[in-house]
Amino acid sequence: MEFVWAGNREEINQQKIFYADLQNKADRIEICAVDSYQVFFDGKFISYGPERTASGYSRKRVLNCKGVNIVEIKVISYGVPVYSCDFQKPFFGVEVYCGNSLFCTSKDFSCKVDVLRDSKVCRYSRQRGFVEKQCLAKEKFEELTTYSVEAPIILEGVGDTADYKEIAFERISECNFNGFDKVSKPWWEDLQGYVTKEGWYSIEKDFLNLGNGYKEKTFCLPILKTGFLKVAVESNEKSDFYIVFDEILRDNKWNFRRSDCNDLFVYGCEGGKYTHISAEPYTMKYIKVIYKGEVEIKPSIILYENSKVNFVSFKGDEKLTDILQSAQNTFAQNAVDIFTDCAGRERAGWLCDSYFTAKAERLFTGSNRIEKNFLENFILSKTDELPSGMLPMCFPSEHDKNSFIPNWAMWFVVELKDYLERTGDKELIEKAKSRVYGVINYFLRFENSFGLLENLESWIFVEWSVANDLDYVKDINFPSNMLYSAMLKCAGELYGEERLIEKAEKIRKAIVKYSYNGKFFVDNAKVVDNNIMPYADHISETCQYYALFFNIYDKEDFVNLMKDSFGPNRKEGFDYVGKSNAFIGNYLRLFWLLRIKENDRVLNESIDFFYKMAKETGSLWEHDLPQASCNHGFASVIAVILLSALIGYKTVENGKLVIEKGFARKEVITVEKTK
Repeated sequence: MEFVWAGNREEINQQKIFYADLQNKADRIEICAVDSYQVFFDGKFISYGPERTASGYSRKRVLNCKGVNIVEIKVISYGVPVYSCDFQKPFFGVEVYCGNSLFCTSKDFSCKVDVLRDSKVCRYSRQRGFVEKQCLAKEKFEELTTYSVEAPIILEGVGDTADYKEIAFERISECNFNGFDKVSKPWWEDLQGYVTKEGWYSIEKDFLNLGNGYKEKTFCLPILKTGFLKVAVESNEKSDFYIVFDEILRDNKWNFRRSDCNDLFVYGCEGGKYTHISAEPYTMKYIKVIYKGEVEIKPSIILYENSKVNFVSFKGDEKLTDILQSAQNTFAQNAVDIFTDCAGRERAGWLCDSYFTAKAERLFTGSNRIEKNFLENFILSKTDELPSGMLPMCFPSEHDKNSFIPNWAMWFVVELKDYLERTGDKELIEKAKSRVYGVINYFLRFENSFGLLENLESWIFVEWSVANDLDYVKDINFPSNMLYSAMLKCAGELYGEERLIEKAEKIRKAIVKYSYNGKFFVDNAKVVDNNIMPYADHISETCQYYALFFNIYDKEDFVNLMKDSFGPNRKEGFDYVGKSNAFIGNYLRLFWLLRIKENDRVLNESIDFFYKMAKETGSLWEHDLPQASCNHGFASVIAVILLSALIGYKTVENGKLVIEKGFARKEVITVEKTK
């Protein structure tokens, strides 16, 4: 495949449109491009890509183009580091076939720039690209000359899992626009590299000071969805209009930039009829159209979600069914090409999250094809900016200040063990071997004389609670050491290294000796005069769940205390034990409860914790409150947890649900295979 570009490859926030007239003589087109692209056949939106992977590689998209005349492929290059893809110079490659004959290549495609698209705009979020700003008027393009660029290594992909179904918004209110109930300021906007350049479109200067005379119409979807905003516009005069969006409204109040994103589309409009589709997918349930003058705007969303998800359907108990369907909805939006943490703010592929999302993939699709490519991306990642042996915390991505989460590299190894048990794919495990041993060797420098990790560097992440406070993770952090023990054991079992298994056991015993105070595990300790001195008042609920989930300690009195006195709706008392959050403490608890056959408790706690999310958004959240993403991929694993407790679900093999033998089913819900 030949690869080309046009214009300056270093340009920030550029979009190039590559097009060709196939004259209805071809039947297959193969595409490789970065950073993101949309494919249009005869003006109809067909596909969005790519399947993201490491810089220097590309996963090819293959599409049927039989009967197609005009092909347009709109390619965006951000030109700045983002979390949603690896940082590299843009490229475009295409081959068009008629049967087995190559019909045309990238060099036969012309290239143009949409002059009406404004690229000089503020960032959308810290983790993604830029706000979209478009003038809707008579088309105006500038033609460019293409030139050859270096070729990536082409890899196998999963294929396009989306079907791009379009659904309309329902209008729920109309009134004069008098501002928002609350306007939040993203914490990142004043950071170096994120400040809006002078003369570029600014939220503060150009949007939040609109003045008087504007009207608003508010629309909603039945549940939260991810996709491309489509607007059909009819105007009798020149006008500007704006569309803001969000995943949730609390008490019917609009908090603009609730999730630290500039959730805004900016449009200019000439008189006439126009249709426009956003260049990238966003997550929303509510939109507010803000306009002035005689302009009619009909919004819809073209869904971008995994359409091959409906492996099972659920009927029965209303609350359980709502949670299960919300889990399925959440998974579908966060597993299109890779596993993403959230389908809106970041679209980033994080380790640890993936350990849980992968379990959901098996349930909802019957395979782990996306997980395989997800893990392969980390194996292929170039990490020269990180310490030797360390993995990126999320990938494909480019992190500022070379930050990383050492804990997530350990979760990578733990997930590999899980992946092997699900798939039997020894080939990928062998490919990962050098990366696994790189991670192991990285941590050796942090082992103290007691064999415990001490003073880990960069962003030490345990969970979103007090367990992650700097005072709790400093010095010897015991949840990190619990994970370290589990990682070494997994590595030893993966590669037949008994010494690693023995080392894991020594670390486990040291954790119990120095962290357990007779009632709880203390989160951290320091070394004083060659003695380990625990921070006696640093006790988090999540630290206890790490101990239980990773089989560090299972004495009956400790198990009963954690089982009966803690959880999402924990009883009064033990106020000095910091409460867990959704990610990941409450999930570790639920998996542990499953393991000890506390199925009724799993069901009751899950309904209490997740049903409110399912009812409000039809999706599952990052936190226990909606201050961030309300559509977080890892949360979809609750379906695995619930079905394990309800019907004894174990896995999916050869298209069939595997159920635990002799399991006493709870007939409050039925599970049916749909595909």
